[in-house]
Amino acid sequence: MEFALSIAPYAGITVMIPAVLLLAVWLHYSASRRVAVLWLSVVVLAYGAVMVSKVLFKGWGHGFETLNIAVFSGHAMNACLVTPVLLSMLARQWHPLLRWPAAGVALIAGWYFSVTVVAPFVHPLPEAIAGALIGGFGSMMFLALAERYEIRPLPARAVAMGLTVIAVCASLPKYTAEGLLNHFAITLSGAEAAYTRTHWQNAPTAQSSR
Repeated sequence: MEFALSIAPYAGITVMIPAVLLLAVWLHYSASRRVAVLWLSVVVLAYGAVMVSKVLFKGWGHGFETLNIAVFSGHAMNACLVTPVLLSMLARQWHPLLRWPAAGVALIAGWYFSVTVVAPFVHPLPEAIAGALIGGFGSMMFLALAERYEIRPLPARAVAMGLTVIAVCASLPKYTAEGLLNHFAITLSGAEAAYTRTHWQNAPTAQSSR
C-alpha cells in the first residue's frame, strides 16, 4: 500500500501537465502546428470530462451511484492518455515501426497502473476504469489521427532536454487541483461544502472527494 501511494502522485498534474506541454512543443517542431493543436484539443476534451464529473459531484452530488462512480479518475486518465503518446513519440525516434507497439505497451502499463495503484488507494475500481477508458480512447484517437501527418525525429539533445524537464518536475512536491475544484464547484452550486460519497447514504455536508 505504501508503495502504491508513493507512485500514484506521478500520474498527477505536477508531472503530467509538463509532459503534455512538452509533447505539444515536440509535435509543433517535428510535425506541424496543426498536429500540436490536435494533441492539445484531445487533452482538453479528456481533462474536461474528468473536470465536469468532479464539479457535478462535488457541487451537486451527481454521479453514477449504481456503478459506484462519483467522479472519473484523473490519475488513471493521465496514465492512459499521456504515457502512450509519449512512449510512441520516443519509439518513433528510433524507428517509425516501433510507434504502435510502444503505444500498446504503454497503454497496457497505464491500465495496470490504474487497476492496481489508482484503485483502490486513490479511487474505487469503477472510477479508475472510467478514467482509463477516457485516457486510452484519447491517446489512441490522437495517434490514429496523427498518422495523416509526417512526424520527423527531433535532435537527440532536444529530446534529452525535454525528458530532463519532466524528471525535474517528477522530483518536485506533488500538487492536485482538488482544492480548486472544490471551491469552484461549491461556488457554482451554492453548497456549503463539497459533496462526498457519504451524501449518497447520509446527509448533505462534507469536506472533499477524490
